[in-house]
Amino acid sequence: MSLRDTFGRILNEYGTAKSQALRNHPLAQFVRDTAPNEVRDALGDASRGLISEGSVGRGNWAAVPWIAIFDPLVTGTATSGYYPVYLFHASEPTIHLSLNQGTTETREEFGAETRMVLQDRAAFIRKRLADFTNLLPTREIDLGSDARLPGDYAAGHALGFTYDGARLPPEADLRTDLRNIVSAYRALTFRGGLDPSSYGDQGLDANEPATTLLEKRQYRLHRRIERNPSAARLAKKHHGVVCQACGLDFAQRYGVIGKGFVEAHHLRPMSALTEGEAVIYDVDADFAVLCANCHRMIHRTDDPSDLQSFRDLVDRRRLAEN
Repeated sequence: MSLRDTFGRILNEYGTAKSQALRNHPLAQFVRDTAPNEVRDALGDASRGLISEGSVGRGNWAAVPWIAIFDPLVTGTATSGYYPVYLFHASEPTIHLSLNQGTTETREEFGAETRMVLQDRAAFIRKRLADFTNLLPTREIDLGSDARLPGDYAAGHALGFTYDGARLPPEADLRTDLRNIVSAYRALTFRGGLDPSSYGDQGLDANEPATTLLEKRQYRLHRRIERNPSAARLAKKHHGVVCQACGLDFAQRYGVIGKGFVEAHHLRPMSALTEGEAVIYDVDADFAVLCANCHRMIHRTDDPSDLQSFRDLVDRRRLAEN
């Protein structure tokens, strides 16, 4: 099935489907299961490391169904972070491909100010992705609903495309647009996402190399990878919870409060992190587990990716002390 066929079915059937029971409805299953797979297939190799998900609502049909693409490094849910998403107009045969934002957590924090916050962040995204503005020309979207969520999505839109469902572009163009917005998504993450502190020297930590802009971005992405909860879980599951440099077991040292505690260290050289490249986790080769002290110290070495050299340093110091 093509993207054109996928979109055509949703546009043709959704209006009627909303008057029927949602539970076990074939169109709901199609949007949740088949459509996200079609989007991944259309991306081809560009889908590496990404998750796709579709929704027509929970309990009741949503005014605006969607198919989203998530980078687990940013978010795994439509409620937070930022992500590309296909949004279907509530009443017209119109589809928006949007680089948008999770609105639920924003609304929980900002309440009545939510849409202003989303609009400000969308403007920030456009500034950070100024080189993508010609590839993703749509600046504003209308979803045809006064409901809270569609209105928030309209406020959170930064860049993208709008398609007339009655005259969809050729399949090749739809796929090119999709790849372009995923490229922008990856670039946004590499450049610091929604964090304004990654401009200039703001937000530097003591170990960050305050040199070129590229090196700062590589360092921050490296730290973001390490702090990703799913990566940390996988690293601990694979490598255990004993520091691979000094052998510290927090449970032995601190008892029950130290059980399961250790930090994930990303071994891929920072210089290998490239804008637009998928971040794929090879837990065996790309991660080690370290105690907090060793983790801080390995980042002070010339090559934080060289675990063996750091182990040798620790061993030499231990021998010298004895």
